[in-house]
Amino acid sequence: SGKFFVSTGEVLISSFDINGRESGETLSASIDYSSVILNANLEWTYPLAYMEVVSGDGTDVYRQRIDMSDTREFGAHNLSLPLDLSNRKWIRIEVWDIARNGAFTQPVWLE
Repeated sequence: SGKFFVSTGEVLISSFDINGRESGETLSASIDYSSVILNANLEWTYPLAYMEVVSGDGTDVYRQRIDMSDTREFGAHNLSLPLDLSNRKWIRIEVWDIARNGAFTQPVWLE
């Protein structure tokens, strides 16, 4: 059902949701997409470099890079990020560390 993430092992995304909907699920069209919340629990071995919020509208792909360079080795962080997903059809995240190890989720679909 799409509820998994891919990782090299040094970066883990133990949970990811958009307004409570996890990877492989669909977020209802009845909500206001201009004000949604991305929640993610991250764990890592090496300091992180960045996270990318990747989304698409069926024609274009959009990337929002979030600097994570203030992290230290062997860390964890619960992230809550407000987003505007107006006119988007899907969203997922990628997280990369300073050694280019990474993890990414499968998409949450937007009606």
